[in-house]
Amino acid sequence: MRRTGTKLIICGILLIILIGTGPVQAFSSDRLAVDLLDDGDAYIAFEYTLNMAEQVAVYLKIADPNAELKKALEDMFHHPVTVDEVTNNSARFRVEAFSNITETNGSVLMKTPEISFTMAEKALQKYWFAPLVQADYTAEIATITYPDGYVEEFFDTNKIPAISRVLP
Repeated sequence: MRRTGTKLIICGILLIILIGTGPVQAFSSDRLAVDLLDDGDAYIAFEYTLNMAEQVAVYLKIADPNAELKKALEDMFHHPVTVDEVTNNSARFRVEAFSNITETNGSVLMKTPEISFTMAEKALQKYWFAPLVQADYTAEIATITYPDGYVEEFFDTNKIPAISRVLP
């Protein structure tokens, strides 16, 4: 009982601060790294920045960030996702069958889907603090690393296009 009361007091104070300061930046996307595996799965690491007030708001409202992230990612990618870790500044997860692999005449073609960071905006809208935040969905750097070590890089973007590449 005492713990619940403390949470409510903290949430109330935080809400007053957020309303008093007007819209604030909820997070900024810093880096996205997609490491493709031979079987088409991908390990994805996402680094972002939250200020202290935003961290408190998110972690008090979202009881299980791993479960919330898993559901959002599975809705986005339409494939099973395993969340390895969610911290106050990063997330690491594995997406099964992320890329499509086809073999033709001894060549292997790997196709990756488009990744749009603005999908995070849609996920954010379901939370009570959404009207109070203005997020920067533009990743400073995004990389896709293929199983052979080849790397595609994208800078200051909110979307990574679908890419097809023949693997050696």
